[in-house]
Amino acid sequence: MKQIIEFLLLGLLLALVYKKPAFLQNISHNKFLIVILILLNALTAKLYGITSGIIIALIIIILLDKKENFCNICTNKEAFVPKIQVWHPASFSGPCQLDLDRKLKTNSERAKIAATKQLNNHTNDGFKI
Repeated sequence: MKQIIEFLLLGLLLALVYKKPAFLQNISHNKFLIVILILLNALTAKLYGITSGIIIALIIIILLDKKENFCNICTNKEAFVPKIQVWHPASFSGPCQLDLDRKLKTNSERAKIAATKQLNNHTNDGFKI
């Protein structure tokens, strides 16, 4: 009889690890149910052995857990939140100023070459464009 109870409790434990029912989501807010679960754990450990008590304790831990379930984190890619977040500053910082400076310098060189162009498509320095 003890072995059958242990197998049933293990099955219940595996089912709760996979998916916790909706009516058991807020069990951690009710103190009366927590006391009943602890007394049920003590009664089970006394009647059916210490291994059944440990399995019931694991079931209670899963019931009191605030997360939805454990497997949903692994399979749901939409819930993934990266630890590294990209920050886009409102004003220019050091690297952005370098990029802006490079852009300004290349634009000024193009404007200088365009302004000094002669009629024969040569610049004043003698380079052909």
